[in-house]
Amino acid sequence: MEKSNSRERLGAAALMMMTFSAVFAFPSIINNSIQIGLATIPAYIFGSVFYFLPFILMIAEFASANSGKESGVHSWLECVLGPKWAFLGAWTYFFVNLFFFCSLLPQTLIYGSYAFVGRNVFTGDNGTRIIAIISVVLFWLATYVCVKGVSWISKVTGFAGSARLLMGVVFVILAFIVVFGFGEAPAQEFTMESITPKFNWTFFMTMAWVLQAVGGGESIGVYIKDVKGGNKTFVKIMVLSTIVVGVMYVLGAVAVGLVVPSEVLSGNFSNGIFDIFKILAGKFGIPNGVIVRLVGLILFLGSLGSLALWTAAPVKVFFSEIPEGVFGKWLVKTNEEGNPTNALFVQGIVVTILLVIPALGIGNMDSFLEMLINMTVATSLLPVLFLIAAYIGLRWKKDKMQRDFKFGSRTFGIVAGIFLMVVFLFVFFMSTVPEPTLMKQALDGTLPAGTANPIGTLAYNIVGLVIFVGVAWICWNRYEKKQKTIK
Repeated sequence: MEKSNSRERLGAAALMMMTFSAVFAFPSIINNSIQIGLATIPAYIFGSVFYFLPFILMIAEFASANSGKESGVHSWLECVLGPKWAFLGAWTYFFVNLFFFCSLLPQTLIYGSYAFVGRNVFTGDNGTRIIAIISVVLFWLATYVCVKGVSWISKVTGFAGSARLLMGVVFVILAFIVVFGFGEAPAQEFTMESITPKFNWTFFMTMAWVLQAVGGGESIGVYIKDVKGGNKTFVKIMVLSTIVVGVMYVLGAVAVGLVVPSEVLSGNFSNGIFDIFKILAGKFGIPNGVIVRLVGLILFLGSLGSLALWTAAPVKVFFSEIPEGVFGKWLVKTNEEGNPTNALFVQGIVVTILLVIPALGIGNMDSFLEMLINMTVATSLLPVLFLIAAYIGLRWKKDKMQRDFKFGSRTFGIVAGIFLMVVFLFVFFMSTVPEPTLMKQALDGTLPAGTANPIGTLAYNIVGLVIFVGVAWICWNRYEKKQKTIK
């Protein structure tokens, strides 16, 4: 009993702030607004209510069922699906980060360009190739830093993360002041027609972006044992957090519509966030050069912190969780800092390939970034699919497993799991397969200049998925054969 009490050290306010910090990302509001405009508002409401809340409670149930362990994705999957699928699920979390770097690196450089020069220098016909090459150099530099081990990384990440969070909140407040305080007319017209989604390919593809934006429940559910007041308090705070996160995302989307004309947003992935802050700053007499440098610096430091953190951390966690012998000794070899140096080296090679291939075939920077963002989001849904499948299995076949918390009755849990599975499979398909109209244009030779070739994008997505999952499958099967031989 004393041990349990010693773990209960997280208060309600701390848990809510942790949840908000982990989930709320203002740049995602901009990207989604660029894609679907004011339809972002109902999209965020749907994502918060029908994904974020149920998923985080499912994760809390997994954590409760594995109370004797320091819960993580691998242990959650293993307790239901067995070691093989636990390995494959953990592997998807690992390789999703490889695609994450592909969107993070170019954006980091654009942020840095605004921070130090005051504008985006990566323009022109060769912009995508130049930014891809420098991104590769930056990633190898980050890999070198992580191999050596640097203690100040967490401080940079913490400061920039807080500043980025504050930046989004301040934008929302000031945007509302402009319209409701200064009496200016909204930049976009708010009507039922403009807010109602157009249920087309672009909207459903963007729903994957929305679901990813309100994701992160697996990083919060593990703290159910640390909350003062136990399970009941945790559930109450998660319900309240869902409301807060959902409301902030909705207010953010509304704020963008209040001060930013739709034509400024359209297709503007490379400069969108800076253009909206320039518009807002102009309302308060703040010079453009000052605001873009400040926003650029905040985003640049935050992205550098994310890059430093995620370059090594997932690799260390993954290779510490999987059974010894799945990969060869060379790959899992660590240095005195505990970093698997050879695995980081291989990771660098893979990220280099993933960045260079699309850059060679896309001339337009915004199309390049849109493809990288969509590719990152699509792959980020895969680990969630494993967890949802495991949750359905938990409630269906192992509902008697000892745990202090359950997400509703057995039937309710199964239905909720199946619902999320259907939603995720659908948006995964829509985000992986390019719009048929674009594919027809590519075949007819009428594809607009600078647009990513949808057939190449489809092949890139599918081949990449098959290769990465295939490698994991082969490695595990070899490991199983070795184990049988030993026995």
